[in-house]
Amino acid sequence: MGGRLISLYVLVIRRRVLATIVLFLAWITVFGIVLANLLPERRLVVIDPGHGGIDGGTSGAGLLEKDINLKMSHILRQVLEKHQYQVIMTRTDDSDVSHFVPEGASRYRRDLRGRVKLIERVRPCGLISIHVNWHQDTWRRGAIVYYQRNEVSGRLLAEAIQKELNRIQQVQRQVRAADFYVLRNTRAPAVLVEMGFVSNPDDRVLLQDEVYLTRQADAIRLGLEAFLQHSAHPPQRSEPSLENPLSS
Repeated sequence: MGGRLISLYVLVIRRRVLATIVLFLAWITVFGIVLANLLPERRLVVIDPGHGGIDGGTSGAGLLEKDINLKMSHILRQVLEKHQYQVIMTRTDDSDVSHFVPEGASRYRRDLRGRVKLIERVRPCGLISIHVNWHQDTWRRGAIVYYQRNEVSGRLLAEAIQKELNRIQQVQRQVRAADFYVLRNTRAPAVLVEMGFVSNPDDRVLLQDEVYLTRQADAIRLGLEAFLQHSAHPPQRSEPSLENPLSS
C-alpha cells in the first residue's frame, strides 16, 4: 500500500513538473513572437531607390537619376547580402510604388506614401534611401548623407556612413539635417545618401563606374555595421556628453 502511494505521489509531481515546463515553453514562444514584432531585425535592411517610373528625378548629360539610383541599389543589395544581411527594396525595376496607395493626392505623393507603407510592414535595422544630387554650381561634388532633423539614431547612422564615404572620395563632406517625407515617416534609423552630383563632370564619370559604385556600397555597409555595433554596445560615460563617438 505504501509503495503504491509513493508511486502515486511521484506521478503527480512529474505531471506538475511537465505542466510547468509546457506552460513555460508556451510563454517563451508567445513572448518571442511579441518581441519579434516590437524590436527591429538587426540583419534586415530596406533599400529605397529614389524616383522611378514616370519620375526620372534629376538629370545631367543624358543620365537620369532614377536609373543610377536603381543600379546602385542593386549593387548595395548584393554587397549587403554577401555579408549576411537580409535586404528588401522598395522597387526593383523602373517603376514607382504609387499603386500601394491607390487613392489620395498626386501620383508623386502616393509614391512616397507607398514607400513608407512598404517600409512599415517590416522592422528593419536601417533604411537607406539612394539618390543623386544636382547643383547649378558644377564644381560641387561628393557623396552627402542626410538624416531627419532632430532624429538622433538617423544622425548617428548618417555620420557613420559619411565617415566611410569620405575615406574613398576626394572631397570631405559633412552630414546634413533635412526634412524628407520618407525619413520623417519612418520609425527605423533612416538616411538618404546622395551618391554624387550628376551636374559635376567628375562625379558623373564615377556614377557610371560600377567599380566605384561598389566601393561606395561597401562604405555604406561599413558605416551601417559601425552604427549597429555602437547601438548594441553604447559607450559607458561617467558624465553626459554630446560628443558622437562615430565622428572621430
